[in-house]
Amino acid sequence: MKYIYQSTTGTTEIEVDEQFHDLLLTMDREEFNSDRKHSRRYPISLENCEYEGEWFEDKKSGMAEVESEMAVEDALYILTGQQRICFTEVCIKGRREVEVGGDLGLTHQAVSNHIRAAKKKLKNFYEA
Repeated sequence: MKYIYQSTTGTTEIEVDEQFHDLLLTMDREEFNSDRKHSRRYPISLENCEYEGEWFEDKKSGMAEVESEMAVEDALYILTGQQRICFTEVCIKGRREVEVGGDLGLTHQAVSNHIRAAKKKLKNFYEA
């Protein structure tokens, strides 16, 4: 029986016994099902994977990430110095308002007010 072997370099037909042909078809079916299960659970492109110590990155997603970071920097630029510090420390880095206030010599309420004002400015920035 003829078995069609497909590889990255092309397709090859080989002549095999019937038992071996059935075994190869079973293995192909199992590989297909395994790949299908895996891709449903983990919808990740191989473009963003590490293989043998090298990182294969999707250029589009890399650029989108850079553009996103630049947009955040632009948005933070509209804030005052105190608002920027309070917002980044509490909302981005996850520190507590009391800790940030202690470092800056501000009360908890002052830090909270700076964050509230920063959020309002950022909301207006993104809506515009």
